[in-house]
Amino acid sequence: MASYSTNINSQNPQIKSSKLKVSQISFMKDGKKDKKFFELKYYPWTKVSEIRSQIASRKSVPPRNIRLFFKNEELANDLKMIDYGIPFKKHPEIFYEIFSYKNDYSLAIYGTVPCPSSLEKIINQALSGFAKGLKPKLLEDGTSGVYQIRNVDKEVIAIFKPFDEEANAPNNQKGYANLFGSKSFKEGILSGEATIREEAAYLLDSFSDKFNFDVPPTTFVELCHKAFKINIEEMKIMENDEYVKRSSIMKRFLYENLRGRKGGDGKDQNTFISTEKYNYIPKKYGTLQKFINSTGVVADYSYSLFTVEEAHKIMILDFRILNCDRNDENILLQKKIKKSEDSDEEKKFYKLVPIDHALSFPSCLEIGDFDICWMSWKQAEIPFTQKEKEYIESINIIEDMERLNSYIYLRPECWKYFRISNTVLKVCTKYNLTPFEIGSLLYHFDYDYKTPSKIKLIVEKTEKISIPLDLDRRVRLLSFEGKHPKKNSKEKNIIENKKRVNSFYRKDRGGRKSFLNSTTSAPKYGDNEYSGLRAEKEDDGKKRKVSSKKNSESENDFDSPFKQLYFQNFVMFLEELIKTEYPEKAKLYEESANDFELTIEEKNSQEFLK
Repeated sequence: MASYSTNINSQNPQIKSSKLKVSQISFMKDGKKDKKFFELKYYPWTKVSEIRSQIASRKSVPPRNIRLFFKNEELANDLKMIDYGIPFKKHPEIFYEIFSYKNDYSLAIYGTVPCPSSLEKIINQALSGFAKGLKPKLLEDGTSGVYQIRNVDKEVIAIFKPFDEEANAPNNQKGYANLFGSKSFKEGILSGEATIREEAAYLLDSFSDKFNFDVPPTTFVELCHKAFKINIEEMKIMENDEYVKRSSIMKRFLYENLRGRKGGDGKDQNTFISTEKYNYIPKKYGTLQKFINSTGVVADYSYSLFTVEEAHKIMILDFRILNCDRNDENILLQKKIKKSEDSDEEKKFYKLVPIDHALSFPSCLEIGDFDICWMSWKQAEIPFTQKEKEYIESINIIEDMERLNSYIYLRPECWKYFRISNTVLKVCTKYNLTPFEIGSLLYHFDYDYKTPSKIKLIVEKTEKISIPLDLDRRVRLLSFEGKHPKKNSKEKNIIENKKRVNSFYRKDRGGRKSFLNSTTSAPKYGDNEYSGLRAEKEDDGKKRKVSSKKNSESENDFDSPFKQLYFQNFVMFLEELIKTEYPEKAKLYEESANDFELTIEEKNSQEFLK
């Protein structure tokens, strides 16, 4: 261990090591972290393989049996800690898992995503079913691969959705096979991304104790079984944007299945591989969701049978996750009995259980009113109840984004529109708009999406006025108080800073307008690749230390001053739209100033402007 530290420090003796918290995933129950952890010394350039070797030495297991995770992303051996954005000198926490390869069936939780206790029991029941010879059963319905998992009594207990069998993913067996990262059937969602959105919808539901949407318990798992089929030739990842950067699950998937292959004559590279012929068991990664027994789906019943409370529950969820496909087949019905508030009488009602949220959290606003079945319900024309308003008002968008981001990865554009849809929900509810009226602003009303929605027009208008303001602000921040490591002229320094800003927009984000889709900041002068450390510069032939400024934004800074300004403008335009479209409701709101306080977005924006 001593020699290891000496070797690492030889790269830059001025930089001292930092401590890294290491916890075991098995100690996490229902998403709660156990206090058992140990610390290791590390540097920004420390390789993941070196950390893995230290843990393996402590636990007396081979390094190949150790998996490391940071924010639910598996760390690759050949990369460094800084490559994953692991903060230095902030005592970050990573998780490890001890596992062993078996040429047999297996089912286990993958990564750091929380697993509800009900699903832990289901996993054990599923393993017992596999031991009895029961296989995952592929359903014929739909365009994606969906498998039923059964117990020893042959009862369906869970639904497994592998990400490599999504529509337009490589191993799709429904005739829609394509490369990872291809466009799916909905604009704004790529193949390989849909499955994790099922987990995101459940996590968002689990964040609140007072208001629930009843999304079935969901977690992310690794499932190994000989019933699966793998198309080796088509298992590739498209090189688009940041898709490859955060595709650790895909890389693991490719490695596991290519590593396990034995033999083969190479004649059927474009076909699904027979597990018997090549003598290996393929592994799949995807969501495992508890199977819900129901009396049917919404399509089989009249919407007049549903209570306003149950209908509004679905509508609020769809606004929050920006659902692109709420058809009447993905809402289950359960007959329930509840006591009346006025008396002890028991009343029967239908409980609505939302499922299939793969087409949510998109990176654009291409959603039609015909994609949302409840837009034609009478319940959508009824304002939210006081309880529902209190929940919507209590939504902390930034906090929810940060919590979700600690478990799953979404593209920056998806985070942007998640915040937009939740802001629309909060502001429109403040003005007492009904779900139908909110949907009329948010959704398209033509089948070819040629006519943009009113919210989409506001987004375009906001970007036009926000980007120049942001650019000027960023140039001033990057000016480094007129002190440039290489230039003495303040004027030259500002010019160089502008060049760096333009280069950032052009090279890293594909154009200036895409900055607001990003959760990262532009590079600053004084920062080397180990941001926040000390840099060196030459002055009169002598070396002296210069403390670099800290980034004003981190990778997960969803509420930077620039984004605050953006959403302050967005809210301003949104309120103007509401006053134009619904003047009577806007007038009533202005007359009753005590109905709602200022939204969180407005508060943050006002503080920033002050």
